[in-house]
Amino acid sequence: MTSVRMFAMAAAAAAALATLPSAAHAASLFAGDECASAQASADKARQDYNATKKDYEAQIAAGGTPGTAERQNLADADVRRSALAAEAERICDMS
Repeated sequence: MTSVRMFAMAAAAAAALATLPSAAHAASLFAGDECASAQASADKARQDYNATKKDYEAQIAAGGTPGTAERQNLADADVRRSALAAEAERICDMS
């Protein structure tokens, strides 16, 4: 009786495992979402940098001299853009 019960439990466990999505499939779905999110963040950072640079250049074109805060803001936006682009590349290359 014990061997029949063990056989039935093993068969039920095998059937349950066969119906679950594979871990590789689940990981690839997650990686795709993570890649899309990383690319969206990189695109947003690029747009922010371009807008900041445009404002900076407009100030110069109008005869103004950007101050330390404006130069730092442009530099920070450039660093953010570069870092998020590199992160998106790393994440998307892994998937």
